[in-house]
Amino acid sequence: MPLRAEPLFKEINRIAKDDAIFVTDVGNVTVHAVRLLYMNTRKQVFTTSGLFATMGYGVPGGIAAQLSFPGRQVFTISGDGGFSMVMQDIITQVKYKLPVINIVLSNDSFGFIEAEQEDTNQPKYGVALMDVDFAKAAEALGAKGFTVTRYDQLAGVFDQAAQSEVPVVIDVKIRNDRPFPAEAMVLDTDRFTAAEIGVFQKRYEVKDMPLLRELL
Repeated sequence: MPLRAEPLFKEINRIAKDDAIFVTDVGNVTVHAVRLLYMNTRKQVFTTSGLFATMGYGVPGGIAAQLSFPGRQVFTISGDGGFSMVMQDIITQVKYKLPVINIVLSNDSFGFIEAEQEDTNQPKYGVALMDVDFAKAAEALGAKGFTVTRYDQLAGVFDQAAQSEVPVVIDVKIRNDRPFPAEAMVLDTDRFTAAEIGVFQKRYEVKDMPLLRELL
C-alpha cells in the first residue's frame, strides 16, 4: 500500500466489454493507459488529447462518448489532478443518466510535471496535491462512489461498477511512482557506470531487461 497502477488496469481489462470506449486524461495516466490497456478487440476505442498540457479531458470526454454511443460501455481514466479540474461535470453525467465508469488514480501529485522537473534538474514546486475523497464528492453529486486503498478491494468494486446503471467514480489510491521512463533508460554499460545502472534498476524494479541493441 498504496497500490501500483498495474492491478487497477488488470481490473479495467477484466470488466471491459468487447466494444468498450476508453477516454484517458493527460499525464502519467496516459502513459499507464497506453501501456496497460489490452485494447484486444477491433471494436474497442481509445481516445486522449494529443495537445500540450490539456488536463481535464477525461470526464467531459466520457460524457461525449456516452452521448454519442449510448449503448456502449464507457470508461474515463484520470489522475487526481485532471479529475479535480472537471469533477463538477459528474453532475452532468448524473443529470442525463450516463452510466460512465470514472476511474481516478490518486497519487497526491501532478506526477507528469514532477517527472519533467526531475528531468530538467529543477526543484520540485507546484506539484503537490492534497488527499481528497473523490468517492464522497461523487456521492454528493449523485453518483456512486468507491474508494480503493487495498488490492483485495479491487475486484468487488469493479464488479459493482460493471453492473451500475448510474455514473460511478472509483478513487484508487496509488503510489506516487513515476512510470518506467522508456525514453531515458539507464541500463547500457557503454554509457553508464555500474552504480548509475544499479540506482536505476532499484528505483524502477528492473530485472533481466535486455537492451534495445541486444534485441536488434
